[in-house]
Amino acid sequence: MMELAQPHLNRATVHNKNTGKLENAEYRVSKTAWLDDDMTEDKGRIVRRINRRMEDATELSHDYAELDQVNNYGMAGQYEPHYDMKTLRDIKVQKLGPSEAGNRVATLLIYLQEPVDGGATIFTDGGARLLPKKNAAVFWYNLLPNGDPDLLTRHAGCPVLAGTKWVMNKWFHVNDQIFTRPCDLQQFKREKEAKLYNGQYTT
Repeated sequence: MMELAQPHLNRATVHNKNTGKLENAEYRVSKTAWLDDDMTEDKGRIVRRINRRMEDATELSHDYAELDQVNNYGMAGQYEPHYDMKTLRDIKVQKLGPSEAGNRVATLLIYLQEPVDGGATIFTDGGARLLPKKNAAVFWYNLLPNGDPDLLTRHAGCPVLAGTKWVMNKWFHVNDQIFTRPCDLQQFKREKEAKLYNGQYTT
């Protein structure tokens, strides 16, 4: 995935809350590439195989998921505290992905390469600190079962102090998850789903 991403890397962008447009920001220092499963020949087959594995691991439908985003964090690369989902339930949520995809219900973060030092993922309000480990993955729900944003998912990528960190994000959207994660009326119910798939971290 790193090799596939390298020719397509560009400076990471963020959505401007006021204009809705993509722009560079000082609080996100990295390079990113988006990998499509429609890529030609072997490249597309690799991406499709990875997508199937992510779908199996999370039990979430891939139909309304975003493309695989590969991120390269060099020296001092970091991402200040942020949410992956929209925190306001309004029409802007629909613009996050495919038409009528809805908000980002869950995030799967895979560490492709660990840095020599630094680069931890921290949940500023949830009290978790995860050190990057190659081939490990972290999964969490961004929305509560009733569809409201889970504000404990605010997280950050700490600065890389030495070496290089590579990660891949997969964002699943709420649409088409009705049978895998049905709506629940308990507003503050949280499922203990976050885990490192190498077995070193669970909640």
